Amino acid sequence: MPIQIEDRFVNPAICPNYLEQDFGSITPNAYLTLAAPITRTEQIVEAVLPKPWECKLLAIGRYEPCLMIRRRTWSEAANVTVARLVYPGTRYRLEGVSQ
Repeated sequence: MPIQIEDRFVNPAICPNYLEQDFGSITPNAYLTLAAPITRTEQIVEAVLPKPWECKLLAIGRYEPCLMIRRRTWSEAANVTVARLVYPGTRYRLEGVSQ
């Protein structure tokens, strides 16, 4: 059952070998963290209705609400990634814990 659509753009000046990685043995996040340790993030959370092509990929109805997260990451002063993540509202919960 699909749980997420992710569009991720990686800065090739920071991670030129990103597309050559075997992501069966290391996750994209783990590789990026090793290549360019994250020093800053920005996340924007929105409730959205999915586009028709997203409904098809996520196997949901046209009017099922979704959670969209837009995320940017930096390593020092360089922007490393820009990502857009879409989750079906019935298959995802955003939770924060502080200590």
